[in-house]
Amino acid sequence: MKLLKITLLFTFLFSFHFLTAQDQKDKTYTDYQLSDSRFSIIGYGGVGYAVVDNDNQPNYNLDASTFDILLNYRIGKRYGIATGLGFNQLSGTGFDNAGQNFYHERGTLKIPLLLSANYNIAPKVRLVANIGVYAQTILKDDFTFAGNATIGDIYEGWNFGLQSGIGMSYDFNNKFSLGLMFNTQGDFSRFDTASDVNVNNNQKIKSINTAGLLFTFNL
Repeated sequence: MKLLKITLLFTFLFSFHFLTAQDQKDKTYTDYQLSDSRFSIIGYGGVGYAVVDNDNQPNYNLDASTFDILLNYRIGKRYGIATGLGFNQLSGTGFDNAGQNFYHERGTLKIPLLLSANYNIAPKVRLVANIGVYAQTILKDDFTFAGNATIGDIYEGWNFGLQSGIGMSYDFNNKFSLGLMFNTQGDFSRFDTASDVNVNNNQKIKSINTAGLLFTFNL
């Protein structure tokens, strides 16, 4: 996960550097704007996998599906600030220190604050990227053991993390574009166990990596 984050960060910074250098060489693509509006709705979702990091229990992997809906404010031609809501749905099997298998389902809500960028590589094709931080809380969290014994609400509160994404988008008209995007995120703080639960194991989602669709609608 660290390697993926570093790779995406360098890609993001390289894109910034490249588009700045190209500005002096080629005005045809870099000056093109999809719309004069500074506000746009950005949505992207995908499927992939997640890695659960435990303090005192074995780590395990989960299937992941994600969706983010953001309001983006464009600053200048290429940069912007975006915020909104993100939803993660995680599910899969794991095991504890006693060797008991369980099925884990978790739904989370996050509030990201992102720096966004876009760069025209052709008249209607854009490279898009974002990077930033988020605050996150758990909406649903169930652990189902053998015999259909289900334990919920083990973890509570908010945690924080870093997310980034990079993709390509095609402009169909001056309002709408559609593309593909790869996203990665990882918590850098842990969820605490609830005070009424006798579990000594704080937890975070070490990484979520997904790929899927991206759309932009200019207001």
